[in-house]
Amino acid sequence: MNIGIICEFNPFHAGHKYLIDSVKKENCGIICCMSGNFVQRGEFAVYDKFKRAKAALKNGADLVIELPCEQSTLSAEGFAKSACSLLESTGITDKIAFGAETDDAERLIETANMLQRDDIKEKILFEMKSGVSYPAARREATGSEILDYPNNILGVEYIKATSLPVEVIKRIGKGHDTDDINYSASAIRKTLDENEISSLYNCEKAVLYKLRNMSRDDFARIADVTEGLENRIYEAAREAQSLDMLYDLIKSKRYTLSRIKRIVLRSFLSIEGSSTDAPYIRILGFNEKGREMLGEMKKKAQKPIVSRIGDCESSVLPCFERECKYTDIYNLGYKKPLPCGTEQRSQIVII
Repeated sequence: MNIGIICEFNPFHAGHKYLIDSVKKENCGIICCMSGNFVQRGEFAVYDKFKRAKAALKNGADLVIELPCEQSTLSAEGFAKSACSLLESTGITDKIAFGAETDDAERLIETANMLQRDDIKEKILFEMKSGVSYPAARREATGSEILDYPNNILGVEYIKATSLPVEVIKRIGKGHDTDDINYSASAIRKTLDENEISSLYNCEKAVLYKLRNMSRDDFARIADVTEGLENRIYEAAREAQSLDMLYDLIKSKRYTLSRIKRIVLRSFLSIEGSSTDAPYIRILGFNEKGREMLGEMKKKAQKPIVSRIGDCESSVLPCFERECKYTDIYNLGYKKPLPCGTEQRSQIVII
């Protein structure tokens, strides 16, 4: 059996190791569908995708594939749909496993089914008319405390997005966004040497420059910009003197900080629309077990498999070339920027 894990590993920590160890049985392969150089919170990944893939392979993963930037920076729903679809397209994924604040799979499935009912969708729209955010409206409409926790929310979205069976592992440690340096990625990120990691804040003036040169119509073409939000962003971009000031000017009771950060990042990268369809399966790394899995995947995959630009057919080459451009921008996030072309010169990780 091959188990798919949707992840970011930003950075890899003991909780991720616990998840892999909990689901990996004898003769079981672990496929990690991992965000590339940009993550769902609307930020640069602290370490590049190949370093994070290597950490995963050293800690129990067998095969790591990339969730491209255009999909990894979508909302929870779009992120989940993209990643589940990519795992299913491998043709060898038998189950999806994830960590959550609860290990009650039935309650997560029940909540996922509830969110797909027409009456609940109508209630969510009604709640949003009062000016609250979509997550708050969804929580109020369902009355489910399951949706109070971020990993539960992602788990529900995975269940909605896939026809594959799921396995839920309860998170250990203090939880998401705490000071737990063993099990909280956000706590670990605060301890990292700023000279060794990539950060959007190192591109602060470039971001403000880009947004100041965008029109209201330009913003309207970015995913999650709805209901006139483009006007609020346009005015904020003309006033903001820092990234944090920009976020503060845009966010509100209706628009969450994470949503705003994704919009700002996608605006900076010139990513329009909200496609959830990654056109190829990009291999980032594998071990000996993963090599066997890759051989099987080449026979069963529903999408082209690529590891470098030379593998790209004409139909998927434009997407790979855009990923190269995004990596060139990501390289500006280091204190000492890296040159262009690292994506084209990169080598997959083999353990």
